[in-house]
Amino acid sequence: MTEPVCFVWQKLRRHFNTDDLTALESSRRQFTARLLPDLQSLIEELVTPLSPELVGLYHWNEWEPMKFSDLIIREREDVVRLTPVQRQDIDIGEDEPYSSLNNGLWLIKIGDDKPAAIMLSKFLTRSGPKVQVEIGHMSDELGHAFAKHFLRAIEAQGKSSRYYRNKAVSFESSEGFDGTQETMRVHKLPAISRNDVVLSKATMAQLDTHVFDFVKCREELKRLGQSGRKGILLHGHPGTGKTHVVQYIVANLPEHTTVLVTAEQMLNMEEYFALARVLQPCTMVIEDVDLVGRSRDDISGVKAETRLNRLLNEMDGLGEDLDILIIMTTNRVNSLEGALAARSGRVDVVLEIPLPDDDCRGRLIERYGRALNFQAEALAEAVARSKGGSAADVKEMVRRLAQLSVARGGNPVVSREDVEVVFSAEAAHSPLKSAGKTVKRRVIEQDDEDDCGCC
Repeated sequence: MTEPVCFVWQKLRRHFNTDDLTALESSRRQFTARLLPDLQSLIEELVTPLSPELVGLYHWNEWEPMKFSDLIIREREDVVRLTPVQRQDIDIGEDEPYSSLNNGLWLIKIGDDKPAAIMLSKFLTRSGPKVQVEIGHMSDELGHAFAKHFLRAIEAQGKSSRYYRNKAVSFESSEGFDGTQETMRVHKLPAISRNDVVLSKATMAQLDTHVFDFVKCREELKRLGQSGRKGILLHGHPGTGKTHVVQYIVANLPEHTTVLVTAEQMLNMEEYFALARVLQPCTMVIEDVDLVGRSRDDISGVKAETRLNRLLNEMDGLGEDLDILIIMTTNRVNSLEGALAARSGRVDVVLEIPLPDDDCRGRLIERYGRALNFQAEALAEAVARSKGGSAADVKEMVRRLAQLSVARGGNPVVSREDVEVVFSAEAAHSPLKSAGKTVKRRVIEQDDEDDCGCC
């Protein structure tokens, strides 16, 4: 009667046709799991001509990487069991998700029908998920050559990507309800044309010069020995539209992948910069950079200073020949560390996104209120009364005018009296802005406490 095969060591004994599995050798590499679909696809392409048999593995501790040596253990408490092949869909920003392998072992034949095995396993670390690829083979020249060639091939693949290129990605989770996992979150950014950006001609000219014209000239600049990377700092009052400007930039650099760095994920800074190198030409966006780039004079904890130093070191480590734009935003430019904001090579351009002037506020009112019929005096009054307000303030003012028109029966005509009513109500509620500043200050102070080094 045939012995039932329940454990991986039994499967390997039959595959390698030996009872002495300790005579085998193995070679392995570890990769970030962010590009797992690319890595797994390449492995499947490489093993397909080798008549592979894929088996599933039971991994009892996801915080420890499974090694090939674990597969040959025969003791009951440590033995690795065979399982059905387990897959999990990963959202890659396409109509169909990618079917990811959890842990698997491909049994293959190489050369003159000699056995080998390739294991892919996932495990967790404090800095994020990792993937290990390990090749088990006979201790001979053919096995050594195959393992060396195979690992070199997948290492080369780690310097490119077919699934995430020209998309906008981050490490944060979407917390969706579709049942899929994410090695990275793929964002659906809006398409924003030049007509959708309401800025002064001078500011738009600066964006053209330092972003779009720079990208057009990048290859020629590198040929002349100039750097292909650039750091741009956008600053301005809250609500002036810095995020909107960033979305406009990335929407109009279609050949660039966008890497969105969130404040919550700054501990993975090295991985973000490594990803930017892989996916170049790349636009890396760091919003609210003051959360990690505050002046050393304002830092009260070791952790905060460590994050700042890591940011500066990563920016210094980008090669001159890399096609990477780093766009940072802040509401508090004066709070930034001088070694960041005032150092060419880290920040090459400091560009203010100012409060909208009269012309811009008029254009914003017409854009936000395109379904409303502003009387001539009403529009002029709204422009005048909104002086000193941000684009966000103007948008809210127009919404209140629209609500006023709905409340009186849906008449879309906006009169000067309507504008006066809305701004009188706005003046009565202005303390809310101060309350918002208080909340923001509390958040910052809490961040300082967290950086005390006691955790």
